[in-house]
Amino acid sequence: MIAVLGNNGSGKSTFLNVMAGLLEFTGGYSIDGMPFKKMAQAESARRIGFLPQEAALNMPFDAFYVVLTGRFIHSDGRMYSGGDIACTEEVMKRFDVFHLRDRLFNALSGGEKQRVLLARVMNMDTDIFLLDEPFSGVDILHQIKIVDIFRRIRKEKIIIVVIHDLSFAIQHFSRFLLFREGRLLYDMKKDGLSAGRLSEVFGVRVGFAEQDERMFVYTEEM
Repeated sequence: MIAVLGNNGSGKSTFLNVMAGLLEFTGGYSIDGMPFKKMAQAESARRIGFLPQEAALNMPFDAFYVVLTGRFIHSDGRMYSGGDIACTEEVMKRFDVFHLRDRLFNALSGGEKQRVLLARVMNMDTDIFLLDEPFSGVDILHQIKIVDIFRRIRKEKIIIVVIHDLSFAIQHFSRFLLFREGRLLYDMKKDGLSAGRLSEVFGVRVGFAEQDERMFVYTEEM
């Protein structure tokens, strides 16, 4: 569970788009020793699930079909199997959107849409999930449920999440990529975080407060 942190415009979304193969880039990176640039598009699609920051569907599909399309990479390209249907029902139950299955996607609230789209990406069952602000518009109850889902699969998957809530990130994530002005300044585990480094990244004075064995962040202008 990796949190990508930084101010607006610092390069977080660009980083995820590059990792997903949607933007050209210099240099390279590998997945299990295979250079990404040498992967066929079908192979990278089976390895990486991507939720962009502004994911939108303006088609009159019901929520079930939207989530079902996440299984397309596992289908024969013509029709979905009984297994695909079962996986879709299960993931919708996990993300608490199964009761919305017959509702038109466009008629859902912002938070409901976000959970449906997140369920769709997780229904791809890829090795790597790149999630750009997946908690945006999602209420606190479902944020905690989503984090619990991430915890259950983190031994088998890589989950990279752009997130703005520092306290939430520090409480729930174990590794941090800190961006500023288009540069990756730090890549560290939780024990490497410091008020000084976070202040450098965000351009504000950052401090830590501990309560009930949990770490919280407070900020003030320098």
